Amino acid sequence: MAPATHPQTDEDWQARIYDAIDAFSPGAPIDDLNLLAGRAKQIDQMLDAVLQRGQHAILYGERGVGKSSLANTFSTKLIGPTRTRSCIHINCDPSDNFTRLCRKIFRRLTSNGENLGDKYINDIYPDDLVYELSEFPLNTFPIIILDEFDKLTEGETPTFIANTIKHLSDRSIRTTIIIVGVADSVDGLIKEHGSISRCLRQIRMERMSPAELREIVDDRLPSLAMSIHQDAMAHLVALSRGLPHYAHLFGQQAAKKALEHRRLVIDIKHIEQALPVCMEQTDQSVRAQYHWATTSPRSGNIYKQVLLAAALSQVDEFGYFHPVALQNPLGSLLNRDVKVSLFGQHLKKLCQEDRGSVLEQTGSERKYIYRFVEPMMQPFILMYGLKNGLITREQVSELAASHYEPRLSSEF
Repeated sequence: MAPATHPQTDEDWQARIYDAIDAFSPGAPIDDLNLLAGRAKQIDQMLDAVLQRGQHAILYGERGVGKSSLANTFSTKLIGPTRTRSCIHINCDPSDNFTRLCRKIFRRLTSNGENLGDKYINDIYPDDLVYELSEFPLNTFPIIILDEFDKLTEGETPTFIANTIKHLSDRSIRTTIIIVGVADSVDGLIKEHGSISRCLRQIRMERMSPAELREIVDDRLPSLAMSIHQDAMAHLVALSRGLPHYAHLFGQQAAKKALEHRRLVIDIKHIEQALPVCMEQTDQSVRAQYHWATTSPRSGNIYKQVLLAAALSQVDEFGYFHPVALQNPLGSLLNRDVKVSLFGQHLKKLCQEDRGSVLEQTGSERKYIYRFVEPMMQPFILMYGLKNGLITREQVSELAASHYEPRLSSEF
């Protein structure tokens, strides 16, 4: 609900700034389903998996697309009068093996008045976890979410998790395991343990569409009695590159700038004024990696322009782009026609350690495709380009791909 009164005093305006900061969530996963914009399809898929006996789910996508927020919130739709669902959210760490993961789970579970974390002293195996989960009452349904699954480095751990899922499914035990990770970790799990594919619902989290990004901002501004001009919204969406983190960050900081100027309508100048702050709030590792990738003693090098063109280009559901996608944006940035032969070696070098490994390459000769190792790099590159005059706002509006093509990666 919108605030009842228009801010009158300095204290009122400052309070509204605090409300704006609180309304957006760029720094942490969302924990309220009502604030999770644009993910209705994935929420329904998660609910279908949980409500079907013997079904489990794997939620995958690029980093930064909102997987943890969805995993945090979807279960609030499952509350019912006759069924108890215990949602256990576990963050995986590189140091975790299967036993450590089970201890994290057991610490959060109580059976017959006993905390399961006190029951096991030695190593824990899939049969132990399956047994304990089978002992819950018929109207109790544990949901175990293993977030950041890709961080697991212990070789046997994914195998044990896959075996656990298979045993739970074969015995129709009313427990759902939900794995949350990047696409690469999904591929590895399925390839090594193909027999679990029938009981493991694969749910892909794509980058957000422009409409979904707009929804993030539109859902929050009314509570602040604020609105946003159409061109400002378009610029925010183009800069976000489908990543909800940046829609939250740009929306939050632009709203703050507007309120600092005693305005309840966000316009384009507020977006532009917010960009330096947004750059400062970008991870230091991203800023350092960009500096390493683009620094060169040779005058006239085009690494910055090549990365800018890559940041503007259309990507597939795994974040990959084809070199030919850079021709139009790079030609506009250099003000001349370009061919892949001009920048192909730049792309390859940007995959190398002495250029910070900012990109990664897959495919075969003449069919290579590339993606940013860190998707959060793309909006930062656009902000840096705007700040340093490498690109104009009009060029961002004209050149930025406005959708993401799911068929690209399947062609290679």
